[in-house]
Parts: sequence; C-alpha cells; structure tokens
Amino acid sequence: MTRGAWVCAAAIAAAAAAHGLAAHQLAVGDPIGELLRGHRAVVAAPAVALAGARLFLLFVAPGWAGTLLVRAAVRALYMPPK
Repeated sequence: MTRGAWVCAAAIAAAAAAHGLAAHQLAVGDPIGELLRGHRAVVAAPAVALAGARLFLLFVAPGWAGTLLVRAAVRALYMPPK
C-alpha cells in the first residue's frame, strides 16, 4: 500500500469512529430535553461531529478512494515495472 492509501484508510477509520461516537452520544441522551433545559452545547457538539463525519463518509471518502483506485490502475497500465 502506498502512503496515500494509508492516509485515506486512516481518515476513513477516524471519521467512522467519530460518527459512531457522536451517534451514540446523541442516542443515549435526551436531545430534546437537553435543548429545553438550555444545554445547547451538549446537543450541538455531537450533532456537528455527526454531520461532519457523515458528510465526509458520504462525499469525500468515496471520491478519495476512487481517485486512488484510478491512479493505481493508470500506474499499473502505463508505467513500466521497476
């Protein structure tokens, strides 16, 4: 694996972990009750983390992985072996 592929895999794993932790934090508590009590940060921080991780996993990660795949295919087809 090249360095770029390791970075991509690590970023995807970190986003998946952040997504899981934020979703768990929101599911365990009572977000509506916390908002009504005025504890906005208790709800806002996991919600923003969940949204950011989900957007990364849905839009950035597939494109990044696809780019690595296409670059590897082009390298395999058009670069002479060393």
